[in-house]
Amino acid sequence: MNGHFIKTWMDKGVVESTNDLARQVVVNGLGDCPVLVSAERQTRGRGRGNHTWWSDQGSLTFTIGIDPIAHGLRTEHEPRVALATAVALIDALAHWIPRETIRLRWPNDVEVKGLKIAGILPERVETPHGGRLLIGIGINVSTQLDAAPLEIRRMATSLMQQTSGHVSTPADVRDRLLARVIAHFETSISRLAEDDPGLAARWDQLDALRDRPIRLDLGPQILQGIGRGIDPSGALRLGTDQGIRLLYGGQVLRDDLS
Repeated sequence: MNGHFIKTWMDKGVVESTNDLARQVVVNGLGDCPVLVSAERQTRGRGRGNHTWWSDQGSLTFTIGIDPIAHGLRTEHEPRVALATAVALIDALAHWIPRETIRLRWPNDVEVKGLKIAGILPERVETPHGGRLLIGIGINVSTQLDAAPLEIRRMATSLMQQTSGHVSTPADVRDRLLARVIAHFETSISRLAEDDPGLAARWDQLDALRDRPIRLDLGPQILQGIGRGIDPSGALRLGTDQGIRLLYGGQVLRDDLS
């Protein structure tokens, strides 16, 4: 673990939600930022919108809590934190999985060969000490996907599956993976604060939706088009009959990605 970056670390076995626990820490001033709350399993983990994050004892779930101002992040950077985090996850996972098989699925998932291996949930929390960012991360390490709901089994994979189990013990892998993610996260956040164009180029190059037909659920309407990359601002570039549209929110419908 990078002790120079993380100031407060709480490691748990099973929790309802690492984001909720991290929120308690930062709101109540129970530890200095950056805060890390990690667990093997969440019972009420959340995804984007109304989605939940399913996990078992083979998962690595954790939340990093940071003071954005202390890291040079401005308000306009915050919508891109999930993308910067995804780049960090890919760099960490590439120690075990061939880099060319790992992609970023806008706006907050990481996939291997089209199957989800990790998800990211960023949240902003107001505290008596100022605004804080919570970045919730879930990674399938040795997750027993046979026990997962059918929808998850169809779209997910794990580190153990992708390495055919040819890695050291799951607990050792979890510890080393967590340390690598933290190190790469620190680098990505620094690059984001510096407006490093190389970081934006990375998430554009890693875009899993490029040149693919997409249906995007915006709530009141569904847009259709072709993925044309990810803008430096973090927006999805969607090619439509009316030209390129920059989209900052919405849910890409997975039934189009078979």
